[in-house]
Amino acid sequence: MNRLISTCLAVSAIALIAPTTANAASLLIDDALSDSSITFSVGQFDRGVGFVLSGTTILPPSLGGASVTVPEGTASTGPITYSFTGQFLTGGALVPPTSGVIAFAEAGGGISDILTFNYTGGGAGNVATLTGTFVSDIDPFSLVAPPGATLVSENTPFVFNNTNITAAAVSDVVPEPASLALLGGALLGFGIVLRRRNRA
Repeated sequence: MNRLISTCLAVSAIALIAPTTANAASLLIDDALSDSSITFSVGQFDRGVGFVLSGTTILPPSLGGASVTVPEGTASTGPITYSFTGQFLTGGALVPPTSGVIAFAEAGGGISDILTFNYTGGGAGNVATLTGTFVSDIDPFSLVAPPGATLVSENTPFVFNNTNITAAAVSDVVPEPASLALLGGALLGFGIVLRRRNRA
């Protein structure tokens, strides 16, 4: 009987000491839904500060999720830089690359968004921290790709997953001046046709 009790106590102690399986945190920075806003969607930042965007806690430490929509830079404001920090439990060591600078390139030239990210910490049962910035502007010619930045085409998601986290950023498609001129010409022609039809 004593042996049975001792075995049960040993198994219980091991269960208490053994690290729990880490959940998967998530971050999506979506600048493709609108020409004037960016959505940050986060989940399961379950340690430390949770997830903080430019000084505001978006998700307190929890297994829940949250999202916030923020304005994009305009001609009057210029580029806007959003900083972020998130902390989460990991089940293993972080894997390379643990940092990067990504510039989202427009088809007609110019840069619409710049993402920087950096992972630190991690390890079995330890906390990892993701920090970074996302710089955005509607005018693709106001931003310049930093030296050594990885160029990613507009509207192409850039994935920067790591241990126990899925993370991605996607840039909007800014119409090129030639495309805008073509669209404007088509609308003008359509308006002329409608006006002639109404007169007849």
